[in-house]
Amino acid sequence: MDKPTRKAVRCYLIKDNKVVAIKYKKGNRKEGYYDIPGGKIEEGETAKQTAIREMKEETRIDVKNLKYKGIITKEYPDRKFTFKTFITNDYEGEPQEVEENTSEWININELLQKEKILSNIMMLDRFFIKGLLEDSYKFNIHITVDEQENILKVDYSLEEESKL
Repeated sequence: MDKPTRKAVRCYLIKDNKVVAIKYKKGNRKEGYYDIPGGKIEEGETAKQTAIREMKEETRIDVKNLKYKGIITKEYPDRKFTFKTFITNDYEGEPQEVEENTSEWININELLQKEKILSNIMMLDRFFIKGLLEDSYKFNIHITVDEQENILKVDYSLEEESKL
């Protein structure tokens, strides 16, 4: 049986070994967890338009010149998400607090040490980050998690753009 799939995006805004991350506030089932800005692709929107909109909604930052980098698939026992993933370092504004979350520039290594991080942050790990940062590569990562966000399995591939 095929699991229901939700199509979404993530947008990595990276500068000087720091990334803009969000932290969910009280009242959200992911309270206290760090994530990368993004969300569901709405009907009539392209993935890139969604990434720009979600970054603005979640951080108040305007991003430009997004580069598509690959797909993150996050599979739960009963559903899965596919995230088209973008990166940029071209922006206006600074991270701000909004109704659902706070946002901040955070050192990548410090973020990776946080206890409550969602699996989308794995792309910042030194093993995976080449696919995110280097222009000539695109990645595909499939992460299997349980309902508590514990990572059970990771499949990863990296391809040079010239071979795509």
